[in-house]
Amino acid sequence: MPPPVLRYFAQSLLPGAPVVPAVRLRMRGWLRLGRVWLPFRADEVLAPRRGFRWSATVGGVIRGTDRGGAGPGRMRWTLARLLTLVDADGPDISRSAAGRAGAEAIWAPAAVLPGPGVSWTALDDRHLRVLVDVGDTPVDLHLHVDDTGRLRAFRTMRWGDPDGTGHWDRHPFGGRVTSTRRFGTSVVPATGAVGWYPDGPGARRREFFRFRLTALVPTDRTPW
Repeated sequence: MPPPVLRYFAQSLLPGAPVVPAVRLRMRGWLRLGRVWLPFRADEVLAPRRGFRWSATVGGVIRGTDRGGAGPGRMRWTLARLLTLVDADGPDISRSAAGRAGAEAIWAPAAVLPGPGVSWTALDDRHLRVLVDVGDTPVDLHLHVDDTGRLRAFRTMRWGDPDGTGHWDRHPFGGRVTSTRRFGTSVVPATGAVGWYPDGPGARRREFFRFRLTALVPTDRTPW
């Protein structure tokens, strides 16, 4: 592997880190719905090459799950478990979920070590590129690291309809990492923000997800 890629893995995976396909995450933060930011708490099972299942409570009363990846994607959210707010699936949802699963490899570096279906290159000392297959969907993920190899930002092209036009296509998607933290034998992004068009003008205004990771445990169990 090129030296910048080696630095990234050397600081992300400490000695004794298990090489497993998935992690269990716990997080909290803020989620933007329309123009309103609401607090959330969430648990997730994430296997970047297989998929994810993200279950959250938003604003204390909205509950639901996003899932997808190599399998069918689905979003289901209710208000106080009585009124259905979102119940969506289909090819567009599934393709978008696969892109999300690949982008979230930032939290599971052991799952994307170089091998069949995963290739790494260094564009320069601070910019890495990983091509990873999420089921049958290829994901082209770019990472911006500092001199020590710690992640500072990430981006990819993800299938979606960020402006609500009714027309789905590939759009820039990613985020910034404001801090990293050690969880056991892994060092991963602990705080940051995610949104569409992360490199464009007004990127902060397009953020819709601000997170603080509170727990991470490697696991052999996957969402499917």
